[in-house]
Amino acid sequence: MKSVIYTSACIFLLLLMQTSCEKGEVQVDYSGIYCLNFQNLEMIIAQQGTQLTFTIQNDLLVNGTGILVGDTLVLNARTMNSESFTSTLTFSKDLTRFSGPYSIADDRDVVTSSGVLMGIKGECSMYDIDLNGIPQFIQSDFTPLDKIEKISKFRSGFGHSFTDGTESCRSMKHYFTPFTDFRNNNQVEIYSPVDGILISVSNDGHGASIGLTNKVIQIKPDDQPAFICEFFHCDLVSASIVTGKKVQAGELLGHARLYFADLEEFATSFDVAIWAQTPSGTCLLSYFDAMTEEVFANYFARGVESRTNLIISKEDRDADPIQCDGEDFLTSGNLENWITLKSTRK
Repeated sequence: MKSVIYTSACIFLLLLMQTSCEKGEVQVDYSGIYCLNFQNLEMIIAQQGTQLTFTIQNDLLVNGTGILVGDTLVLNARTMNSESFTSTLTFSKDLTRFSGPYSIADDRDVVTSSGVLMGIKGECSMYDIDLNGIPQFIQSDFTPLDKIEKISKFRSGFGHSFTDGTESCRSMKHYFTPFTDFRNNNQVEIYSPVDGILISVSNDGHGASIGLTNKVIQIKPDDQPAFICEFFHCDLVSASIVTGKKVQAGELLGHARLYFADLEEFATSFDVAIWAQTPSGTCLLSYFDAMTEEVFANYFARGVESRTNLIISKEDRDADPIQCDGEDFLTSGNLENWITLKSTRK
């Protein structure tokens, strides 16, 4: 299988090189900083002739190398989990942006993630949270609250470790658990909480992602481009939900994936994360810190007296550490991981 892949790659490169030579193209230097459509991370490309190296902010990839053929970059790297990353990127004529498919595969050549990688030349937008505080840009809720029974706290010990590199062994996102009678596919809607642009639609790593099912969606808000809203396990409502699409707050994106046929497994929850690009680097924030008072009022009506009720502070989490094996939780800590909403059901 690997020999077939390598042979195909070699043929592809030879064809590109032949085309480039026939055209007599003058070699262009693509070195520079590019803002990616992935968590507002920056890629730095350093080119020497047709060879290049690249890095992605937060050391997301290591040993990044590539080859230039015409206006196409063929990239290879390893992830922090020692998986293989490959991507073929094509540049625009004005050299200001690129796009192309990427895939990540484990040591058995099983693809664990794939999607479209896009970049725009220049640094990503930044927002100084320490100086200005967290802006409240969530305009509407991303899921119907009347279908939700409970929510995990930011930095909980539920699910798996999900961090931004500044902290470790904790879940820096929120899981939403529907009432039992909604825990199936096509039951719980997922909406865009902001006016913005879909910067990434990719396959989720847990369960099969076939066709429009089980995707991870990232949205960059128009008013706060230094932030990213990320939603996991979403079955897309249609093929129009693609990278680059403009969306409005309240627009239906899909439904929560709550049954995985390939795993013969029902899920109890689905999740949301908020990323921010700051002068200190990329960080994760609570979804509730970023929502307006009008949106939070719906949670207050369900018994959540304060946003802090949904957040375990860094100090409290550090004082009650969780044990991990990689991303897997071995313990869940002694602090309460969940807040159960006051029921309005009859």
